[in-house]
Formats: sequence, C-alpha cells, structure tokens
Amino acid sequence: MAFRVLFILVLCIGSNVIYGQQDNLFATEFNYVPSNSNSVGFKNSNVTFNYAVKVKKGTLINSLEYSNYKVDYNSNEKLNSDLLGIECFNSIGYSLKFNKEILNGWSYSIGVSPTITSNLESSISLDDFIINGEAVFSKKYTKSKLNLGVIRNSSFGFITPIPLITFEGEINENLKYSVGFPITEFSYKVNNTNMFSMYVKPKGFYANIGNEAYVNVDGEVKKAKFQSFISGLKFSHCIDNNWKIEVDAGYQLKSDYELLDENLNSVYEFKTKNNISVGVSLKFNLLNDKS
Repeated sequence: MAFRVLFILVLCIGSNVIYGQQDNLFATEFNYVPSNSNSVGFKNSNVTFNYAVKVKKGTLINSLEYSNYKVDYNSNEKLNSDLLGIECFNSIGYSLKFNKEILNGWSYSIGVSPTITSNLESSISLDDFIINGEAVFSKKYTKSKLNLGVIRNSSFGFITPIPLITFEGEINENLKYSVGFPITEFSYKVNNTNMFSMYVKPKGFYANIGNEAYVNVDGEVKKAKFQSFISGLKFSHCIDNNWKIEVDAGYQLKSDYELLDENLNSVYEFKTKNNISVGVSLKFNLLNDKS
C-alpha cells in the first residue's frame, strides 16, 4: 500500500516538475558499505523529486523522497532469528520549504518534512512517523555566505535536532568551500564539465520496527538507528546541459548501528567497524550552469 501511494505521488509531481525552474529536479543515488567480520554492511538507494514555486514573498520548494536501506548482518553476530524481519527499512517523506530574502543580505529558510520510516512489516501506525525539519538563517557577503540554524534529519541518523553552522565561499572561480557542521566540503572545478570534491558528512537512518523482534530472548527492540561520518572524494561529470553523474569513494570515520527499545534505550549494539563507502548518483535539472 505504501509503495502504491508513493507511485501515485511520483506521477503527480513528475507531471508538473517539468514546469519548474529548479536545480536537481530529479536525483537518484546508490551507496554501498560492505560487511566485515564482526560488523554489518549497508546498501542505500534514494530517489528525490524537487519542484520549486515562486510566490510573492519568496520561494516554496516541494520535495518527495524515497529511501531504501538494506542491512547485511554478518554471520559472526549473535542474533536471534527474529531479527530476519528487520533487514530492510524504507523511508518515504514529503517536505515543504520556504525561502525568503530579508534585508542587508540576510535570508531565512524554514521547512517541515513528515516522514514514514519503518521496516513496513506490519500496518502503518503513528510509530512509523517522524517529523524532520529545519530553520536556517543566512547572511551573504561579497564572496561568501554564513549559515546558522537547527535541523532535524533522520537520514543523518540523528533523532534530536542538531545545530547547523557553515561558512561557504570561493578562493577563486574554480575553488569553492563550505566549512562547518554537519557537512564540510571543498570543490575544485577542472573545467565546465568535470569537478572534484572532498567532503566530510553524516550518513545514516532511523526507523521504526513494526513487527515483534527480540534480542537475548527478553529484549524487545522497536527502533533501529545507524549513524556514521564519512570522509571521501567525489567526481562530478556533466553529461550534457541537464544530466550529471557523480561517483564517490569514502571512508567511515565513525560508525554505529544499534537497536533500541520503546524508550530509545540501547538493547543491542553491533560491533561495527569503520569501513569504505562507495556511491554513484544521477541528477537532472533544467538550468545546469555546470558549476
């Protein structure tokens, strides 16, 4: 049922999105972290649609996102057989964000994103819903920009709001940077077609477990949480004026995967190891300036 609803929403947004004027109208991404001894592996697929609407006082950005997470439990983990029902998690979210310029280079962005995030092993309930969102203020200078705010994003693996503070700018027309938390990135444009980026960013998920699952016989688990910070190198290539492909290879600086009870206390923490991460993404927009 959830996938049927997602398919209908994708068709509705997809039929209108061609009239928008927004970068990355469509993006699809795949990431893979292989499993190691005494560890777990992850496969993550993601599809996003964006549709921007100019309004009198600013810009409204509608987004629809679907993510699928598959967990590869290593055989060395001492798991109860009931955990076989929590190998796959799905996240379906709709977000509405409003951007507005104020005065003297200041602007703000505020958004809310109701999201279903669950293993979908039972009927959808209120426990499957989480509210993501953001409130960010930005100040533009001549060749730089300061961003300050608070975000809640379950795709980072955080279940509480976290601060956002970044300072972005350019050293020259080819070398740009964004330094801060939660994402730091340096980009170098080789030419109008190719670009390299170095980054440090969070990656994870937080999801409800709809079926009954136990660890160590009496430890019932209700939530799954994965958090990691990845440092890596990304290569971007503009196929044409609209399509872009990105390939990246990184390494987990931090990696934690655990199962929680209904009070969000840890019931079982996996022996995760820092590991390599590889990914590829394909993006489509109507106004690609190849920057």
